[in-house]
Amino acid sequence: MTTSKPKARARRAFGRLRRLPSGRYQAAYQGPDLQLHNAPATFDAKDRAEGWLSAERRLIDLDIWTSPAERAAQAAAEAEKIVLFADYAAKVVATRVSRRGKPLARRTLDSYTQLLRDHINPTFGNQPVPDITPEMVRIWYSNVERIRPRGRKSKADPADTEVPTTRARAYEVLRMVLNVAVEDELITHNPCRIKGATAVEPAHDTTVLTPGEIAALAAAMPPELSTSVLLAAWCGLRPSETYELRRRNFTPDCSVLTVAKAATYREKTIVIDRPKAGSTGDVVIPDHIRPALRLHLQRHVHSSPDALLFPDPDTGATMREWVYRRIFNKACTQIGRPGFRIVEQRHTGGTVAAQAGGTLPEVMERLRHKTPQAAMRYQKVAAGRAQTLASNISRLAKKADLMEAELPNPDRP
Repeated sequence: MTTSKPKARARRAFGRLRRLPSGRYQAAYQGPDLQLHNAPATFDAKDRAEGWLSAERRLIDLDIWTSPAERAAQAAAEAEKIVLFADYAAKVVATRVSRRGKPLARRTLDSYTQLLRDHINPTFGNQPVPDITPEMVRIWYSNVERIRPRGRKSKADPADTEVPTTRARAYEVLRMVLNVAVEDELITHNPCRIKGATAVEPAHDTTVLTPGEIAALAAAMPPELSTSVLLAAWCGLRPSETYELRRRNFTPDCSVLTVAKAATYREKTIVIDRPKAGSTGDVVIPDHIRPALRLHLQRHVHSSPDALLFPDPDTGATMREWVYRRIFNKACTQIGRPGFRIVEQRHTGGTVAAQAGGTLPEVMERLRHKTPQAAMRYQKVAAGRAQTLASNISRLAKKADLMEAELPNPDRP
């Protein structure tokens, strides 16, 4: 009886393979350094393990071999150097300061965060900053959502609202982050190169009220809120500034008010902070509304210096914007101006200041603007009254008897 000898195990020309009890394959080989090097992971098929060994052998033949451990460490180091846009943008926004070197206002931070979250990061968040190209920016810009969903508490708009400024503002934030990347030498050029990308047409044509309409709107408001219209329209206050007015913000004779704080609703909380762009300052109150203001302080405001001029009618605390808007919209409808918006009271204040003869610096000071561009819109509106201005000049000339002087006649020799 003959016994068969076991087959000799074939020796591999390079490396070794071992089938594990789990059914997976382990690969290893002796490198040029005479050390045994295992594959970083096991393989689910024999041919995959052989493929890894073949790739390692090729590196040795090309004389560019380094150990798998060294390559893994190098890859990990390279991965750490990759700067993803979302992470980088968050750091830029967190460390950014204003033109005056101060931390950004809460409102600005919230705006940047919202634009990054809703409009920028979905496209660029997981993209390495150096990989962002001008073409990618152009494609993204053309697809930025311009519709703002209707708010849960807003009943003024029956449908979603188109916001043409959203795309421009999102582009500004993207460009700002990538400008910092250029300064940090992560990239050599900013890929945001779309001409006119920040130029927009407003969603609404700005309207202003006449003096008679201002008085009518104030009369249509509840008595305890009537003066809020007079102050906002004639003094050019922002809604958030009006909500935070307190007795101590007025001089005893009600000739000057000081804008020091603003109340905004953020993350389900009313936040008391500096006004927009830090635009604090004094505003001279026109003579014709001072009696109404003094009467309001006497009848509706507590004697405490910290007493709010216009507290929330439901809570007695700081006014909530949507509560005021509901009352305001009802009064606007009552006077036949249903489309007039709260913020347009400030536009009215700027326009009447320009129409009264205020120069650009004077309008800037009254509205506490930081740049001439913002105040220029009121100068443009006032410029439409050229004929009225010319008539006023003629009346002034007549009063001074200048018209009696003999004017030069170009036809006279």
